[in-house]
Amino acid sequence: MASHWPIGLTILSGAGCGLLWGIVARIWMRLISTNPEFSVEGTAYILVVATLFGAGAGFAFTARRRGWVGWRQYVPRSLAVIFFLPFGVAGGLPLMLTMLVFTLGTTQLPIIGLWVVTGFILLLSIATDINIPQYVVGILLVSAIAFTSWTLLTRKRQDDRLQFVNVWLKRLVRMFLILLALIGIGIVAWDIMSSHTLGFAVLYILSYLVLLYPLFLGLRVALAPTKNTHTKQAAG
Repeated sequence: MASHWPIGLTILSGAGCGLLWGIVARIWMRLISTNPEFSVEGTAYILVVATLFGAGAGFAFTARRRGWVGWRQYVPRSLAVIFFLPFGVAGGLPLMLTMLVFTLGTTQLPIIGLWVVTGFILLLSIATDINIPQYVVGILLVSAIAFTSWTLLTRKRQDDRLQFVNVWLKRLVRMFLILLALIGIGIVAWDIMSSHTLGFAVLYILSYLVLLYPLFLGLRVALAPTKNTHTKQAAG
C-alpha cells in the first residue's frame, strides 16, 4: 500500500497554498492598478475564494492519489470547480474564463469544452450587461449543436474517412478553445500595456502568467480525466 498524507492535512495544505496565492495576487492587483487602494471587502473576498479553491484542489488531489471512484471521486473534483467559479466575479472574469477554457481545452473531450464555452457566452449575453454580439452567440450555439450531432451520428461507424474527419474536427475544436484562452490573456496584456510604461508592463504581464499557472494546476487536478476514464474514452 502506498503511503499518503492524511486527507485533512492535504486539504489544509491546499488551503494554505490558496491563501498564499491570494495574498500575492492582491499585491499584484495593487501594483497594476492606476488608482491603487485596498478595500477590506475586496481583499477578504479574494483571500477567501483563493483559500476555498486551494482546499478544494487539495481535496481533489487526495481523491485522485487514493484512487477513489464513483461519487467519492466526483464530489471533491466538483467542489474544486465550484470554488473556482467565484474568481470570475467583477474584474476577475477574464482570468476565470481564460483558465477554465484553457484547462478544458487541454484535458477534456473537445465537445465538453465547446458546450461549456457556449453556455457561458449565452449566460453572459442574457444575464449581464456585457456586450456580446448576437451573431457570436448564434455561431457558437450552431457549432456546438452541429459538432454534437456529427459526433453522435458517426461515433460507431468504422469508415476510415469519417474517422479521419472526426480526428481533425476534434483537433480544430481543441485549438479553438486554446485560442480563446490565449485571446483572454491577450486582452489582459493589452489593458496592462495601455496603462503602464513598457518595462513595467512586461514585468506585470509576466507576473500575471506566473499567477495563472498555479490556478491551471489546481483546476487540472479537478478536470483531468482519470486513467480509467482515459481508457474508456480511447475505447469509445
